[in-house]
Amino acid sequence: MTQGSRRGDREIQAHVAGELNGIPGLDTAHIAVVVRAGMVTLRGEVDATVDRQVAKRTVGRIPGVRAVADEMVVRDRGAPGVDDVDIADIANRRLESADGVPAGTVRAGVRGRVVTLSGNVAFGHQSDAASRAVRNIPGVVGLTNDIRVAGTATHQD
Repeated sequence: MTQGSRRGDREIQAHVAGELNGIPGLDTAHIAVVVRAGMVTLRGEVDATVDRQVAKRTVGRIPGVRAVADEMVVRDRGAPGVDDVDIADIANRRLESADGVPAGTVRAGVRGRVVTLSGNVAFGHQSDAASRAVRNIPGVVGLTNDIRVAGTATHQD
């Protein structure tokens, strides 16, 4: 990636954020914008399907945007306390304090109430401990463990 494309991506990201903030009624507090080589990814949560459509259409019209990937989800207002943002917060706090999981090695992402664990650990038992730490969070409907394990030694209890 060249210095020019990084600068261009930063400019596009700022422009996207500004445009999204200018949409009346759109709560952008839970929308993340990622730009790589002019490709924009919108992640997070919106209040309604129409908000999702308007955000994607608005971003697609911005000069320099080559494509828009929509990874937004509509919040389930009927199930308080189980939105993706809340689940991610709980999961990451549990990972930071979990026995057997080295601090800062594993992160949790959430989409559609499915937790995806990522990071790098030295041993398989550390990956297993991370899964156990987040498996019973209220509202979680699935768990994907994408943690990379460097070592092959087994843990002795």
